[in-house]
Amino acid sequence: MAAAVSAITERIPPPAHGEAHVWLAWTERFAATEILDYCRTLLAQDELEKWRRFHFERDRQLYLVAHAMVRQVLAAYLAIAPERLQFVANRYGRPELVREPGMPDLRFNLSHAPGLAALVVTRSADCGIDVEARRELGDLAAMAGQVLTAAERDYLWRLPDTERNWAFLKLWTLKEAYIKAVGKGLSLALHEFGFALGADISIRFQTGSADAAGEWQFAQRFPGPDHVLALALRSGDGPTCVYREWAPQRRGGSA
Repeated sequence: MAAAVSAITERIPPPAHGEAHVWLAWTERFAATEILDYCRTLLAQDELEKWRRFHFERDRQLYLVAHAMVRQVLAAYLAIAPERLQFVANRYGRPELVREPGMPDLRFNLSHAPGLAALVVTRSADCGIDVEARRELGDLAAMAGQVLTAAERDYLWRLPDTERNWAFLKLWTLKEAYIKAVGKGLSLALHEFGFALGADISIRFQTGSADAAGEWQFAQRFPGPDHVLALALRSGDGPTCVYREWAPQRRGGSA
């Protein structure tokens, strides 16, 4: 008899107000056929159709793991079956959970990069997450000119050549996390706001922005040596982040 697979089966208390739960899934830990089969059972039909359209197996696996994590984790918070979850996209494409009567107002955001999927869940607070893998970026000067503020470019060019790619990715993840949190995607010009990196990360808006810097808190983390993760949360009190790993395990059974 083949081994069974389990993940989260008990209810998990939802995040408290002002708290962000971040879930990580490393795709290298999902190589077993039965675990991938389990992930497929969690996806809706439209998700499965999109999964089948990916050309490369690594992309298929990453999509499968990421979206299975979303359904299984949210279902555990809500104590319902994953297949009951329904999602709707706003005009910019950001998905939101369709709430049933009495359901907590959970907000979530998903990101993935080669090797890693990351999910943030909050209680009613706008949230965004982005994860990037270390890589060569090509024409860094051209990219920086398009998406960085003057202060960010000055910071970048003061660094040694060997550190600039990684520094750019750190800034990029923060920008992506923010635009995903406000739910407007790339309709926001990335050079219209910037970040100061340090122990406390702060956002700086160019003139004319309707947003207030004090409403936002940011966190950055390095889940592994080749990945950087950024989190944006609309909370004046600062994000209390809880990090967990999502990794279904084989259990029981015999050959």
